[in-house]
Amino acid sequence: MTCSRRRLFKGIGYGSLLFGAYPVATAKAANLVSFSFSAGFESAPWFPDGEPVALWGYDVPVIELTQYGTSKLEFTNQLDIPTTVHWHGMAVTNDMDGVSGLTQAPVAPSESFVYELTPKDAGTYWAHAHHNTYRQLAMGLYVPIIVHEATPYPVDQDILFVADDWRMAHDGQLDIDSFDNTHDWSHGGRLGNVLTINRQRQPSLNVIAGQRIRLRLLNAANSRILRFAFADVPVQVVAKDGQPLVAPKLVKEPLIVAPAERFDVIIDIPAHWHGLFPIYEASAEQPYLAAQWQVVPSEERQREVAPVMPLPANPMPTVPDKADHRLTLTLEGGAMGNLQPAYYQGKKLSVDELIRKRQFWTQNGQAGFPEEPLLRVRVGDVVEIELKNDTMWGHAMHLHGHHFRAAHHQLGETLWQDTVLVYARDTLTLRFVATETGQWLLHCHMIEHQVSGMVTYLEVVA
Repeated sequence: MTCSRRRLFKGIGYGSLLFGAYPVATAKAANLVSFSFSAGFESAPWFPDGEPVALWGYDVPVIELTQYGTSKLEFTNQLDIPTTVHWHGMAVTNDMDGVSGLTQAPVAPSESFVYELTPKDAGTYWAHAHHNTYRQLAMGLYVPIIVHEATPYPVDQDILFVADDWRMAHDGQLDIDSFDNTHDWSHGGRLGNVLTINRQRQPSLNVIAGQRIRLRLLNAANSRILRFAFADVPVQVVAKDGQPLVAPKLVKEPLIVAPAERFDVIIDIPAHWHGLFPIYEASAEQPYLAAQWQVVPSEERQREVAPVMPLPANPMPTVPDKADHRLTLTLEGGAMGNLQPAYYQGKKLSVDELIRKRQFWTQNGQAGFPEEPLLRVRVGDVVEIELKNDTMWGHAMHLHGHHFRAAHHQLGETLWQDTVLVYARDTLTLRFVATETGQWLLHCHMIEHQVSGMVTYLEVVA
């Protein structure tokens, strides 16, 4: 079965945002409603002279939900291997978290599973496979999520900007033979050679001169840290990982977006623009054209530009200064690192044994998923975790089921986040209140680092 990302479900209408340059069908849920979506095979015509690229994906390009509205999402697996759906950044009950082998059994081919969500936080999120993630994410098994504010934020257009890099082989198809590449796992992770925005190569985003744009940036890549430069326009960040900033933050340099991070930014298209204006990905020595604004002149001769206002705050808990639990989580290993003997599957292994097991990264002397949680805490406890990165690589650390308070280097302030980039040889502290019972992963979202050692979990009890 081939699934089209533009398939229109019965009872589902067109959304108000742009995906690439075109309005698209969306899965939109109001209070107490149910709808269905599936994972399956699809293709993308990325190369005019080549065959369409075989990918995996969900059959909706975006899921739109309503803040505080309960939705039952019936997921059907149309692939030929098991999978699950993880609701990244969303405050869900533990049985809905979608982690294979921890919170649910994988969904077998042709089988279904109903996820019930009641999002309390408006913002930008995403769903992705959490079973053999390093393969399934690289095949394209993800979808952005928008949880709408109760009162619409005043912009002219709300546009998704979902970035991904794909590793292509010489035959013009995904390089699936490189999924288990030892060099990738022990270095910076899987890095691609083709960049897409909204699953298109160098798309044009249609706007009108003078419009105010809310751009929702998401890095869906397995491991690449992306940097986006917007030509000659001010970029004001209003939310990180779905959580509004207290005040908009002007960013003058390219915006750094690590894997799984999301930024909502406000961009005012200059009134005098007409034609094409570039958006660059600037992580390499030479900037690469990622997308471009296609600007139509405005019929209005002059338009007053109002100040950018903050988004309405989500109902986040107060995090007291005094923590009930404090610990340091030391990240070690990797190429050019200091991999030491560590425990793996209940047994202490030498460095050579760890390498033979393809475990190149450790956390507090533990490689891979541990037998016991990193911490066992109670609902309402304040937790402080110092992340000490003793490796030569950055790590995008993600905590399931919770947002935490942590410093953000580029924005220069402490923010609510669910994924944070910890730079090489740096130390960063997470502080949060445990709010939901269950077992919650804490792992590197450079997915090749996760599968080769850098994963643990916290247990929250009543």
